[in-house]
Parts: sequence; structure tokens; C-alpha cells
Amino acid sequence: MSKTGQTARGVFWNWIALGFGFAVTFFLSPFIVHRLGVVAYGVWGLVVAMTSYMGLLDLGLRGAVIRFVARSHALGDHAESGRAVSGALWLRQWVSLAAILFSVVFAFLINRLFAIPLETQTAAKWAIILGGTSVATTLYFGVFGGALSALHRFDLISELSIAQTILRASGVVFVLKNGFGILGLAVWELAVVLVINLVQLWLCFRSYPELRISLKQPEKTIMKAFAGYSIWVFLVHIFGQVIYYTDNLVVGAFVSVAAVTFYSIGGSLIEYLRTVVSSLTSTFMPLASNYEASGKLDMLRLLLKQGTRIAILVALPIQVALFFRGETFIRLWMGEQYGQVSGRVLQILLLSQVFTVANSTSINIVFGLAKHKRFAIMLAGEAVANFTISIILARRIGIYGVAIGTVIPSLFTQVILWPRYISQVVGVPVLKYMLESWVRPALTVIPFGIACFLVERHWPVTRLYNFFLQIIAILPLYLLTVVVSFRRDLTEILQGRWKWLPRMSATPKPGGI
Repeated sequence: MSKTGQTARGVFWNWIALGFGFAVTFFLSPFIVHRLGVVAYGVWGLVVAMTSYMGLLDLGLRGAVIRFVARSHALGDHAESGRAVSGALWLRQWVSLAAILFSVVFAFLINRLFAIPLETQTAAKWAIILGGTSVATTLYFGVFGGALSALHRFDLISELSIAQTILRASGVVFVLKNGFGILGLAVWELAVVLVINLVQLWLCFRSYPELRISLKQPEKTIMKAFAGYSIWVFLVHIFGQVIYYTDNLVVGAFVSVAAVTFYSIGGSLIEYLRTVVSSLTSTFMPLASNYEASGKLDMLRLLLKQGTRIAILVALPIQVALFFRGETFIRLWMGEQYGQVSGRVLQILLLSQVFTVANSTSINIVFGLAKHKRFAIMLAGEAVANFTISIILARRIGIYGVAIGTVIPSLFTQVILWPRYISQVVGVPVLKYMLESWVRPALTVIPFGIACFLVERHWPVTRLYNFFLQIIAILPLYLLTVVVSFRRDLTEILQGRWKWLPRMSATPKPGGI
């Protein structure tokens, strides 16, 4: 199977896993909130936010493994693949130990940094330590997940994701029904992580039997190659963590622990949307590396155009529906008391998320080409501005200020800086890129957006299933506009001459997008 065929298959399996995960989360989230209560759920949100920072100890190694193994495998150099994986494992063993040590430090800090209720302080400490151990396990075995991604085995990764979702969800129900609280959740999460990562290890060697690894200290050349690529990935992860995952900590520190629940409900929908798009665009990173290694630069430009269009066409109707109808959805989904506040947080965050999604394809291409240094510098400025503005506005207008502080610098980065940079990297005019890849697919959502606004205003609902029926009723309007706008592309699909991703044998116009 060709690389693009494997990528298409990987996207399909990613969406299967994602759809299953969303379905489980959709039904499970209200159960968790109501079983734990507003305060305890806020504490759990802080625990998750603090342990997520340990993921920064990845140091960009997973991305390096994907790039180096993808290139080496494409060239048939399996020994080089083995050296890359071995070097990453050697580094990750020390990183994993550091994650556990950091979790112990965070455990002693949590009650000093936040007003944690006395009855949950001990559980919060141990939950952080167990969460740090889960992160350490994921970091170490994540090297093998990176190798699977480099081989375009997203089907196996998705199957593991489905299995992990099933195990996690069944355990959560058991834990909370029996009153074990947040400590029980942390114990079960660690057990699931251990099982899934051992299976991932086995699948990696089954999929790549030529792979040979050594746990000895790697050669200096490998370390130097990792440093050149990973340091900037590491910085991207640090600044991305500040941008996307510091909000709950700011709310907890400058508003209240209970307010974290209201903010995290609105923010969680943004995170789900980001996951939807990532399941598609993350498959483009090894594909971009493959095109670069093969010298297929025109295919790279075609990937940028088509990938960006698809990301926008998939995400934009969801974003529009949530913008106009998010408050109603949250009220019916989580409860009346969460609708207005969490819905407004969601609405504010969506203002910049639209453009973040539009750039998701190009960001993965830049990682695949190892041109991400400039991206790290952009995110550094955005992270500092985000953190500063969020704290200032949190003191003045509460959780809405935190959301606004996230949106303002994001809009500047995503709309002004990034399109110019990606156009330089792939060699296309920025205006042509934005018109072809951004504006054209964005116009298709206008009739659907008007319909969402009118339905929200004139067709109130009191049941969640009625809400979904309304969305289903007006969705054909969006599909119709997509068909009209992209009828030539769809005709080629029906005729079997085009597969929405650029084929290795395609012949786009030289230098065109």
C-alpha cells in the first residue's frame, strides 16, 4: 500500500477511535461531574492540569522519532531507525524518572498553591504522584508509539486508543459508583496506562521486525541529531502547554477552585475539537517527511492546500454550531447551572480556535520538514502574552478574562504571523494560499451558520436528543453548499481519479498550490 493510502486508512481509523472516544466521553462526563461534585471535580481538574505539565518532559523526542524513522524507513535504512529508537529510549528512561520526582514535588505544592478543601488534600497529593507515574510510563513507551506513527500504522494506534477508552470508562464507572473518588480514578488510570503501553511495545516489533534496539548510551551523532530537532519541539510543547493548559491553573489561583469546573467544561469542548482535527492532520507529518526525502515538493504544496481545506471543512460546522448553540448544548448536556457561564467561555475561545484549526495542517507539515524553529519563537511570544493578559483580566472580570487573555495573542499569531511563514516554507504566495485554502472552504459554512442562529433563536428545545435532531435537520444545508463549491473535486472522487489526499503519482502544476 502507498504512503498516501496508508495515511488515508490511518485517518479513517483515527476518526473511528475518536468518534468512539467522544461518544464515551459525552455520556461519561456528566456522570463524573455529578458524582464528584463541583468542588471535587475542580480539584480533579487541577490535578490533571498539573500532571499534564509533566508531558513537557517528552522534550520533543516523539516528534524526532517520527521524523527520523519515517525518513530511514523510506530509504530502507533499518539500522538507522534502530539507532534513533534506541537513543530515544535511553533518554526517556531518565526523563521518566524525572517525571516521577516532579510529581512528588507537585504533590507537596498543590495545597500551598490552591485553596484545596481539607477533606480532599490527601487524595489530591496521591493522585498527582500516581498521575506522574502514568505520565512517566507513557513517556517511556511512547517511543514505540512514535515508531508506529512513522510507519503510518495509525490503525493500530487507533485500536489501542479504543481499547484504552473502554478500559478507562469501565473503571471510572466502577470507581465512582463505589465512592473511591479522585484517588481511585488515578489508580485506575495508571493500571490502564501500563496495560496499553505493554501492548503497544509488542505491536511495534510485530509491525517493524527489522527494528533492533539497544539500551546502551547512544552515539554522539544521534544525540546531536536529536538535539537539533527536539530542542525546538520541546520549546513548542512548553509554550503550547502555557497557551492551552494553564487556563485552569489561572482560574484556580485567581478566581476559585469551583470556577475551574465551569471553565473546564467550556474548554473541554475546545480540546475535543482540537483532537478531532489532530486525528486528521497529525498523519500529515510523516507524509511530509516522506515527500521531502523523495524530493516531491509539488506534492508537498498539494498536501498543504488539500489538507488545510479538509481540516476547515470538517471543523468549521462544529465550531459554528457551538458558537451559536453552545450554551444550549452545555445546559442540556451538563446541567442548567453550567449553561450560561461555560457557554460564554466556549464562545470566547472559539474566536481564535477557528484560525488554529485552519493552520493545523501546515503546522504538522512544518514539523515533518524540521522547519519548526520559527514556530517555537512565535509561540514563545504568544505564551507570555497569554499568561500575562489572562492574569490581569482574571482579577478584573473573572473566568471570562482568562478566556479573552487566551484569544487575543492567539489571533495575532494564527492570522498575522503563521500564514506568512508557511507560505515561505513551501514556496507559495500567501494571498493565493489563504484564498484557496482558507477563504473558499470557509464560505461554505455561511448558510449553515445563519440556520444555526435562527434555530437557536426561534426553536427552543428541552431535550438533548431534540437538539441533535435540529442539527441533523439543518446539516444538509451545509453539505449542499460544500457540493456546490467543490463539485469538480467531488466529481473526481466519484470517478475514482482523486482520493482527497495527494497521491504519490499525481502530477500537480509545478510551483502551484
